[in-house]
Amino acid sequence: MKRPSIFTTIRSAHLAREQLRREVIAFSNEALSLSKRAIFALHRDDQDASKALLKEADALFAKSESLFKRVEGLRFEGSYRAALEEYAEALLFEQYFSTGKIGVIHKRAMEPLVYLSGLSDTTGEIVRYTMRNITHGKTDRVVHARDTVEMIIEFMLDLDATGYLRTKFDQAKGNLKRLDEMLYDLSIRKSADA
Repeated sequence: MKRPSIFTTIRSAHLAREQLRREVIAFSNEALSLSKRAIFALHRDDQDASKALLKEADALFAKSESLFKRVEGLRFEGSYRAALEEYAEALLFEQYFSTGKIGVIHKRAMEPLVYLSGLSDTTGEIVRYTMRNITHGKTDRVVHARDTVEMIIEFMLDLDATGYLRTKFDQAKGNLKRLDEMLYDLSIRKSADA
């Protein structure tokens, strides 16, 4: 039986989409890696390296986004979404690291689920950063870190998160508990030293 000519058209469209999808996945995986490395650079107090890595990630996102014009559905590719969340986390942590505040980041990462996932994960980076500060004798930053994470938790409580976001929120609540424990331990030590 002879195949309908539409099969050739569909095959060509499918193969073209799959090629673009593979490119988006490759760009996204590299952007995710760069975002992770930017976070680690901040933990080493290397803000210049972090900014350079985030700039590279930004360029990769732009390459992916140029492909969306040809196949719009690629915007929802899992690897792209995962990379965006890591990018949001890196931008939010960089903002906290440099200003002590959390706010607006690059517009590509401001979609609510991406931003909220990155925000939840940022609480873990704030805990790690705070532990590093304590190790270096900078205990004065613990209260600010705890207050910041508490503010994030209070904000997210109003959202009634479910599913994936609820898991992220529960992890953020665990990070607040860790900061409370750090403050408690520091107060015990301070009392013992007095």
